[in-house]
Amino acid sequence: MPQFARSLYPHLVALAAVAVAAALRWALLDLLPLGTVPFITIFPAVALAAWYGGAWAGVTAIIAGYFAADLLFIEPPGLSLLNRSEQGLTELAAFGLMAGLIVVMAHRLHRSSAKTKSLTDESIRQGEMLRITLASIGDGVIATDPKGLVTFLNAIAEQQTGWSLDAARGKPITEIFHIVNEQTRQIVENPCEKVMRTGKIVGLANHTILIARDGSERPIEDSAAPIIDAAGVIQGMVLVFTDATVQRRTQGALQQLASIVEHSDDAVISKNRRGIVTSWNAAAERLYGFTAAEAIGQHISMIVPKSHRDELEVIMERLWRGEPIQDWDTVRLRKDGTPVDVSLRISPIRDRDGEVIGASKVARDITHRKRSQDALRFVADVSASLAALIDRDSALQKAAEAMVPFFADWCVVYALRPDGTIGSPASAHRDPAKRQLLREFLAEYPVDWESPSITVQAWRSGRTQYIPTMPDAQVDSLGTTDRLLHALRSLNPRSVISVPMRIRERTMGVISFCNAEHSRQYDESDVLLAEDLARRVATALDNAQLLNSVRESERQKDEFLAMLAHELRNPLAAIRFATEAARLPASDAGPEMLDVINRQASNLTRLIDDLLDISRISQEKILLRREPIDAAEIVEQAVHSVQPLVQEQRQTLKLELGAEPLPLYVDATRAEQIIANLLTNAAKYSPAGSEIIVRTHAFEGEAVIEVVDRGIGISAEMLPHVFDLFAQADRTLDRSQGGLGIGLTIVRKLTEMHGGAVSAQSDGPGQGAKFTVRLPLNETQSPAATANDDAVASHPPLNVLVVDDNRDTAQAEAMLLRMHGHQVTIAHDGRSALELFESIRPDAVLLDIGLPVINGYDVAAQLREQGHSSELLIAVSGYGQAEDRERSLRAGFDHHLVKPVDVRELMRILHAPRG
Repeated sequence: MPQFARSLYPHLVALAAVAVAAALRWALLDLLPLGTVPFITIFPAVALAAWYGGAWAGVTAIIAGYFAADLLFIEPPGLSLLNRSEQGLTELAAFGLMAGLIVVMAHRLHRSSAKTKSLTDESIRQGEMLRITLASIGDGVIATDPKGLVTFLNAIAEQQTGWSLDAARGKPITEIFHIVNEQTRQIVENPCEKVMRTGKIVGLANHTILIARDGSERPIEDSAAPIIDAAGVIQGMVLVFTDATVQRRTQGALQQLASIVEHSDDAVISKNRRGIVTSWNAAAERLYGFTAAEAIGQHISMIVPKSHRDELEVIMERLWRGEPIQDWDTVRLRKDGTPVDVSLRISPIRDRDGEVIGASKVARDITHRKRSQDALRFVADVSASLAALIDRDSALQKAAEAMVPFFADWCVVYALRPDGTIGSPASAHRDPAKRQLLREFLAEYPVDWESPSITVQAWRSGRTQYIPTMPDAQVDSLGTTDRLLHALRSLNPRSVISVPMRIRERTMGVISFCNAEHSRQYDESDVLLAEDLARRVATALDNAQLLNSVRESERQKDEFLAMLAHELRNPLAAIRFATEAARLPASDAGPEMLDVINRQASNLTRLIDDLLDISRISQEKILLRREPIDAAEIVEQAVHSVQPLVQEQRQTLKLELGAEPLPLYVDATRAEQIIANLLTNAAKYSPAGSEIIVRTHAFEGEAVIEVVDRGIGISAEMLPHVFDLFAQADRTLDRSQGGLGIGLTIVRKLTEMHGGAVSAQSDGPGQGAKFTVRLPLNETQSPAATANDDAVASHPPLNVLVVDDNRDTAQAEAMLLRMHGHQVTIAHDGRSALELFESIRPDAVLLDIGLPVINGYDVAAQLREQGHSSELLIAVSGYGQAEDRERSLRAGFDHHLVKPVDVRELMRILHAPRG
């Protein structure tokens, strides 16, 4: 409605009221004639107009009412003002006075009513705003009356309590708002009760849980306040509470993060944009030495070395650009000024607007990692340098020098020599001025197995010995003289690790690492590194020794091949000369040349037998056929076998056999070989015309057999190696003694296989030698009686088939057999042999193994399969290993003879009676 219209509306109401009043008075004319109380109905209209529209509306009603009454109801009719009727004017004055009073009173009533309406509207408006506000806020709100009965719940309160406003209205607050202690589960005093009791604002204790109508729970924070009227009377209570679930989780996460930071092994530091430290955890205190109180408020540059200040500027620049720093390896300073290797991770800290306001830094001590990396490089360098070494002594010295100064201030390496004795130590010192002092100290302080030094303890126990800090008293205990004590104090060992160098379950030495500075104390990680270094040094030393052994073996092999060629050529030369001499028509030296040929063939046979024996012994393929026999009989057989050599040298063999029997349980052939080899050795290395003595006696349950010569003797250096393979004292070009250097090795191996031992003694070159064999006596078996092998008997001639692809060998065998009265047929391959066998039906077959077309094994097998079981099959072969003999027997051979065949053995087999 326009403002003008609104201003006229009260006056229109006043006029309408007067009109209604006039109409009502007109209707009362029958009761109230003209002139009688003409204004009786006008007064209410004035009062109504003034009450509704105010004073001006009342004035309008007065004027309109007067003219209406004066015109219609006052005598004489007409307007009194115009008639100037005294009565009319009197009534007008009375009406005006009464109407004015009515207007004044109605106007006041109007103003009071308007004010009341305005207050009511404002109250309604504020109430609506409060309702909307309470419904809109994110906290739950509950209001009660003075009795604690619920009068209001906002939507959040409805949601969190599970009660709607309609369901909760009029119910006690304790039923709607059910709270317990989170930890004890005890009911918590409702804050409303305390508010009503004290009239003060009340907050909840910590760890309060609200249990909703459906049983769900949530942590809350709340407060309650009284509603007090102007008179100070409590009219109710309002409770405001908040779901603290997220806050609790956030708070828990922050507490956990704070705990992690505080107990982290890494230093965690915060700083602002100006580089001022704002936080400093316990790990930072341990790493840098500054307490939090000392560090907070200081510039971060206090822990940055001057040499790294440029680096700090680069880091700060990157951080202020918002770039994180990852794995920045650098150096920082401790409070005492010592450097520490650290790896940094730095993240910018931003405010709500995303602006960088500081940085959080995590620093990890990488001293051990850096040292491990340096150690790996060091170990790789040491391994590379040691791998190139081929000499034992240089390997030891290089190993000692490689440890200094990275791992030790000084280092000492002891190692066993190849002969098992402890060699001179190799040493190195970081201070050139003390290297000679260390060498002199070690020279005057040899290894003493009773010494308390940890070097000896490591060697004896085979375990690492470790002293993190060596007390002065322990240092002084090692100085056995004033000079040694002074030297030891100058060397100043303060932290020591001694590690046995072991390889293949054998301790081959000890390496000791010493630090002389208190700041360089060894720890457990150093012990592991020391043990790794010791293994590498042991491997390098072992490799050097193995390489030397290989080289020595190569040298011995070359010498052996040269000697073998020499030894083979000598008898072959004699045989050739004897053969050519026997062919001369005018020669009458036939029998003598035959002796030469026979003797040299025996030498070749013995040479080959020795080679085969050493091979079989090395492969442990020797099978001992033990039998009871007396030591004297073995000695006599051995003397008999070497007698031709002794006679050739014009030497004398003297036997000093004990009177008591020396029963043995041995392989007679091998035992004879032992003594024969010793006698052969004595004959070869003794001058012509000298005497060789053989003695026997019993001692402590053993048969002792001694071979004593007056020959060239054995040097002290050679004596420990005299039984080694290919070992010979004489390396001169004339090779007058001959031999391959394997005879004594066979002696030792065969003696040990019989449970005995052999030793050598000599006072030196030119003083002769004595070899002693000890064999266990046999106390249970008695020597068996032997038949007389010299008995001579006549034997019937045999029909013999000789099969050999070597025609000379076949012809020689056939000639020999014919000279013994046998009939002989020759074949040169397996197929011919089978064909001839069927035609001549021989009594015996001398069958070579390595035949063309069909080999000897197959020929024998076919003959046996064809039913020829009574014929004598003799294998004659250059193969003489145990497996060769076993294969011959499986193929059907009765005997296996090795070339060159012992003729007496062959005749014994042919002439032996057959069942």
